[in-house]
Amino acid sequence: MGNLPDRRCDLDDLLEDVSGLVSPPEIIIRLRSALDAPGSTASSLAAIVAQDPNLSAQILRLANSAMYGLPQRVETVSRAIAVIGTRALYHLALAVTATHTFSRLPCELVNMAVFWRHSVFTALIAHDLAQRCNVLHPERLFVAGLLHDVGSLVLYGRHPDLLRETMLITRGCEPLLASHEREILGFDHADVGAELLTRWGLPESLRTAIRLHHQPDRALGTGLEATLVHLADMLSNRTEQGCFSEFGPRDEEIPDAIWERLGLDPEDGEDCRANVGWRFMETLTVILPQARY
Repeated sequence: MGNLPDRRCDLDDLLEDVSGLVSPPEIIIRLRSALDAPGSTASSLAAIVAQDPNLSAQILRLANSAMYGLPQRVETVSRAIAVIGTRALYHLALAVTATHTFSRLPCELVNMAVFWRHSVFTALIAHDLAQRCNVLHPERLFVAGLLHDVGSLVLYGRHPDLLRETMLITRGCEPLLASHEREILGFDHADVGAELLTRWGLPESLRTAIRLHHQPDRALGTGLEATLVHLADMLSNRTEQGCFSEFGPRDEEIPDAIWERLGLDPEDGEDCRANVGWRFMETLTVILPQARY
């Protein structure tokens, strides 16, 4: 594909091609600005969210879901902020709006039901792993897990003829799929997703987590986020509900270095995977209420 500048130009062209379809909604831009403003308050954030009744309802359903396990039901966005915090509210809003936006991308090669099941399952595992590792604001990892493969929707929607055979050859092996993409295009769906989410204002740590979720050796040299998403992705692929491919689950070996980096062991991973199972459908129906699963 040529040298890095040429590849970068191709990637920019690809993103420019879909910019009108996947630009961040105004409400996310306003929430981000309000969150960063020195005088930001819970009530100012709640007022922004309240302007979108559908978003408000979905956030409240997430806040009241088994993801949080709150002892009392939260009835208002203001109360949700008081209980889960302003950054958690922002990340839940980001998860809901981004999923709605990216689900509109036309992509004939990707089974959208399978895609979003995998995304939500990975998000829940990433959130649980982050909590076990005492990561600040674990909802960030929920967002990273949820959006880790969105670059696939762009890549396979815009280059179906070029990449159709790659999907068949790799038979659901994600690292191999990414490797083939890099050979053909000079970048992979993780690169596309990371650059796409730069435009949504995601912090560098989460963009790196998405960019490196198929490259654990490189991920080990960054913050914990990339390693957490990589591990969540692999654990999700071991399940019927959360596997990436229609070819079924894959039980690929997880390197010892991954567990050591996070201070966890395989038993922790199995616990997370089991804990996600009973929360999965509830979360999926909140995130994508109109979808067919």
